[in-house]
Amino acid sequence: MGLGDVTRAGVLAAVEECRHLGRETFRRRYGFGRATAYELVLDGNRYDSKAIAGVAHLYSVGSPLSAADFSGGAHTVVRRLRALGFTVTAGSADTDGLRQMAPQVVLQPRGGARDHGRQNFDKSVRQGVPLADIRSELGEHADALTALYPDGIARLWGSLPTRQANNEKVRALRNRRVGDDVLFYAENHFFARARILHLFESSAVARSVWGADADGVTWEHIMALGEVEEFPAPVLAAPFLRRLNVPAPLRSLTLRPAEDYHRAAQLLPRHLQPASPQIPTPAPDATPQLSPADLLNRIGSLNTHRRAGSDAPSRHQPLSLLWAVARIATGKPRLAPWSSFRTEVGALLAEFGLPGSQVTPEYPFWHLQSSRLWEIHGIPDGAGPMPRTGVLNTAQPVAGLTLACAELLQDPLTRLQAVVTLCSTYLDDVDQRELLGRVGLAGYTTADGLPDEDLDSDDGEGTDQEQAAGPVPRRPSNSSRPVRNPAIVNQVKDLYGNACQVCMTRLQYKRRPYSEAAHIRGLGSPHDGPDELANLLCLCPNHHVLFDGLEIFIDVDGYVQQTHGGDSLGPLRRNVGHRINDEHLRYHRTLCELNRLTGK
Repeated sequence: MGLGDVTRAGVLAAVEECRHLGRETFRRRYGFGRATAYELVLDGNRYDSKAIAGVAHLYSVGSPLSAADFSGGAHTVVRRLRALGFTVTAGSADTDGLRQMAPQVVLQPRGGARDHGRQNFDKSVRQGVPLADIRSELGEHADALTALYPDGIARLWGSLPTRQANNEKVRALRNRRVGDDVLFYAENHFFARARILHLFESSAVARSVWGADADGVTWEHIMALGEVEEFPAPVLAAPFLRRLNVPAPLRSLTLRPAEDYHRAAQLLPRHLQPASPQIPTPAPDATPQLSPADLLNRIGSLNTHRRAGSDAPSRHQPLSLLWAVARIATGKPRLAPWSSFRTEVGALLAEFGLPGSQVTPEYPFWHLQSSRLWEIHGIPDGAGPMPRTGVLNTAQPVAGLTLACAELLQDPLTRLQAVVTLCSTYLDDVDQRELLGRVGLAGYTTADGLPDEDLDSDDGEGTDQEQAAGPVPRRPSNSSRPVRNPAIVNQVKDLYGNACQVCMTRLQYKRRPYSEAAHIRGLGSPHDGPDELANLLCLCPNHHVLFDGLEIFIDVDGYVQQTHGGDSLGPLRRNVGHRINDEHLRYHRTLCELNRLTGK
């Protein structure tokens, strides 16, 4: 695959996303630097040609091109864009003042109470450090920081030195560079982002700003930061770290290259910073921000077609939206070309559509635009109010969820609520468990994200008589499971003396107490729960199986209820030293609601 696969519709989709985000944010999200040779010009606005082409490839065929993939240079990009009918001109002069290479990402733990992490962040990043207060300590770095911070307030963050020779921290300190992005991490979430403007070492500056730790060591490896922004809501770190192949939880300063950052950056919120003013650029879209409640309301009020003589709404749009939600959950691009939509959604309509309904994927592909959840790019002028299938086949437009919807659906709870809304509102008479498995959402059938196996199936392994003649056959398999923190597992068990929080049973196994730590919101996909004490319960094996199997849940009053009816099992036992996160309980309740629907 290469530039020859980029379609006109993919370019238009990339341009619209760039217009929506702003040019600088768009480049950083996908790991591109500013265009120095050629720019695409459309409707009077200029766009970075390589960045547009790279993202256009994502929406044309499903995989992006990174800055390193353009081996033929800028001229190959120009030829392709011009062949698709776009105007490309010589680029503007580079005035960023930063290196024109794709940014790496620095993963920066904030530190806890022992390191005064929260106070230090408030002091030197959120509020900033007056340069006048550290002028005498800056020495040779005074001129550089004065130029970077004309308002006289510097945003600084430091790292302690390490005696190790070549661990993650050493490599990060050695290889990070000006222009890299920094993500601040605390309590299993990323909560802020910044860009490195300057790097220097100074124990004098560090002691003046932050003092020293309990061992008398100070944070002398210093980053001067710009474009600091705190996320509106902290971003769960586990999915992002997984894409970077970094173990969770994050325990050390870590650096990952631009290519890895490029693959994971879409999991982060859009930048709130305005685009750089030096180069004319389209202003970020000023559309009012969409809330999760707005999203769910739009999903629940689709303008679905009803056939004459039938009260049942058509399933075409709901099935298409479920397919689109599953793409977000499984890390696929939010937009897809018509050829992919026709094949994949067409198969869903044939199997799960209303009995007797025609398989017409072109209708939801086009009409979902009225939901304000959906966008289409690449429909040629003159196609009329409803493009014919032949037009779609020729033009290969791309369509999918809007950027605002896709970003909201990155949140596991919002995504789960969207699935519940679709299933309960439009798909009541469908085999929902089969449907979820078909679109790639089988993980929703259990609390741990690991689909149930059919224990009664012999999978064609042979008859009982054949198996009785010798050892039981074995089947090779490959699997991976999240790495759990044994310390908090032991902690929750100790808090309850290995007694089940539901039934208070204390088991003995091999002369030792036995209980199980159950995650409320599973660590597996698509739940992506955190491995923390607030997300754990201490249960006996029976109630652990029922909890993970979504047969019991904790209601808003703290009582254990049965998902499919029956008497309450009583209040969940709690220890004053165990603070359970109510949002995790809410997530599990919503999963049980979905299980109630799919188990009909």
